[in-house]
Amino acid sequence: MRTHLLSPLPIVCAALCLGWPALADEDAATSAVSWPVMVDEDYFSAGGSAELDKRVEGDAFLSGARVAVRGPVKGDAVLAGGDINIADTVGQDLYAAGGTIAVSGQVTGNARIAGGQVTLAQRGGIAGKATIAAARLHLSGRVGRYLVVYAESVRIDGEVGGDLRIAARSVEIGPEAQIGGKLTYRSPQPAKIDPRAVIAGGVTHTETDWPRGQVDSIVRVATLVSLGLLLLSLLVVGAIMILAFPEFSAGAANTVRSDPWKSLGLGFSLVLCIPAAAILFMVTVIGIPLGTALLCFYPLMLLLGYLTGALFLGDRAAGWVARRRGVVVKPAWRFGALALALLALLLVARIPFAGGLLVFVILLAGLGGFWIRAYRAYVKKPPLGDSARLGLDLV
Repeated sequence: MRTHLLSPLPIVCAALCLGWPALADEDAATSAVSWPVMVDEDYFSAGGSAELDKRVEGDAFLSGARVAVRGPVKGDAVLAGGDINIADTVGQDLYAAGGTIAVSGQVTGNARIAGGQVTLAQRGGIAGKATIAAARLHLSGRVGRYLVVYAESVRIDGEVGGDLRIAARSVEIGPEAQIGGKLTYRSPQPAKIDPRAVIAGGVTHTETDWPRGQVDSIVRVATLVSLGLLLLSLLVVGAIMILAFPEFSAGAANTVRSDPWKSLGLGFSLVLCIPAAAILFMVTVIGIPLGTALLCFYPLMLLLGYLTGALFLGDRAAGWVARRRGVVVKPAWRFGALALALLALLLVARIPFAGGLLVFVILLAGLGGFWIRAYRAYVKKPPLGDSARLGLDLV
């Protein structure tokens, strides 16, 4: 995002999964699945509001417009959303990206946080190391080891057990601040340090020309963090697709292969027609609710297409390897192939013009394949080929 600098992308892509169970009529096991989803000891939740209110023995993956952790997580917590609230214990590491992030619980391990407004409340704490990229950071809690901050503005009113390194336009160290190591900060102006603050290792200030120099560095860091968390969020949704809806996801990916021109044509039509239809509905006044619903659904639909296109690439690669080795493709193989496909698409997208065009074609094909498969499931028409045509034997 941009305030005066690029802040990390609040990834809410997993909200797309909310309406998915209705599309998997042909798979009895799939239709029984409801959110949240437990896979072994790991917890997955996605939607407009993704909340965890019970103990989780494994890792927790949550993505949505509003994300809340109100139950203890024994493993890692991977969170992406517009408004994120961590109110209970995270037993290992925390990874979070969003618009507003508030940490009032305890994180036993390390934390990597990227957001617009990031707050570590007085009762909140991170026992290990923390790296935070934000537009605004307010820390009132405790970081056990070192803290690295890239931000527009920073205020420290809590405790940092080790060194504190900051790159920011404005830095404030409040009267309650306790820094066990050295304070090193880069800023165009001196920090406002309250005389009652305790800084054990002294203070080093490097003056920088913020508009020309430091912004570029923060933009690069924020961009890398955003891309990494974007990939991670897509993988969370992809894992739900593969584990909860194996037949439907394989069938939708195979439709791109079996009906490429139909998939591209339908995808192109949907991309163009849905915004136009939404505007027409809203012009009629009485159709405003339906037009608004279409506009809200539109970005979710695009992401479904993108993930289906990536699944098509991944399943093709996994099937090719399986045939060469004379083995069957397991869900773990599909997930690994999806990860490689998503990474490849992110890299290809950086190629001027041709890369963006190729990614757009994959999105269109995936979008069309998804809805063709959904229509065939709806009318109970036998799907063409399904996983066998991809060389997949889902076990």
